[in-house]
Amino acid sequence: MGAPSFIPGFITHNASLKLLALVGAFFLWAIVPGTPEGTETLTDIPVRIQVGDPEWLVAGAPEPSRVTIRVSGPTPEIIRLAREGTSVRAEIQEVTSPDTLIQLRRDWVVLAGRPGVVVEELVPAAVQVRFEASAEEALPILVRTRGRLPDGVSLAFPLGTTPAVARVSGPARIVRELEGLPTVPLDLSALDESGQVNLPLDTTGLEAALVTPHTVSVGIRVAPTAQRRVTSVPLRVQGSPDFEPLLDPTEVEVVVRGAPARLEAAGLASLRAVVDGDLLSGMAPGASRWVPVGVTGVPELLGARPVPDSVLVIRPVGGGEPLP
Repeated sequence: MGAPSFIPGFITHNASLKLLALVGAFFLWAIVPGTPEGTETLTDIPVRIQVGDPEWLVAGAPEPSRVTIRVSGPTPEIIRLAREGTSVRAEIQEVTSPDTLIQLRRDWVVLAGRPGVVVEELVPAAVQVRFEASAEEALPILVRTRGRLPDGVSLAFPLGTTPAVARVSGPARIVRELEGLPTVPLDLSALDESGQVNLPLDTTGLEAALVTPHTVSVGIRVAPTAQRRVTSVPLRVQGSPDFEPLLDPTEVEVVVRGAPARLEAAGLASLRAVVDGDLLSGMAPGASRWVPVGVTGVPELLGARPVPDSVLVIRPVGGGEPLP
């Protein structure tokens, strides 16, 4: 006869099955906590439109731009979602009309990995979205300047940028009107030696477009100023006055200034000394008038001034009625 047992029989009967049931109950208790379920309505949820069609852009905010959503699930997760916020991200892969009514999908609601949270409803269920055509262009970069170079200094080469072009993408109504992209003005008065200057592009009015790059490097080559004198440049009247003016003198000297390399390479035969014919308006027969002399045909990066800088113009007697 075995030793007497002090454990009641109802406990030892089917002990293996009872132990297995106890372990299973503990396991279920561990992985499925008693979290209460709930339903909540979240208001003022922003709607964001993402377009996958490269030929179109969203033109302004959708109408309405905010909606109400109803969610259900574990109450703690809903509370966290309400506290941290969410949004509706509508992904449009193809645009078929500039003005489109988009039905909102529940899977567009950003739940940020909230386990068990389900979107039950969106109110309203659709939003109105306007689209506009997009465009992309590679445009030359234009260096804008202000001020004057210091005395005795001239540009030896045109101002150039690296890179030479920028890409602009955005609404076609904006992009297709552009001929180039200017930099912010470069202050010439500070350029007394060669080097490089970084300048941002002036994107005023391009807030709706994407410009790449935002900053360019401007190469600067300067040299001490030299000059050449071109003598006996004939003086001409530019325009068509109704009388034949007499000019005194009939020729001038032109002083051309710039970097030595530019002066040596320049063809100065194109220089012309001119008087603006509009300045002769209203002259009576026998009248005379001092007028300024201008110089045309000046090569790039060179400056020119006439000597003298003004001449006497006479209207002969009998030269017709005064100009109106």
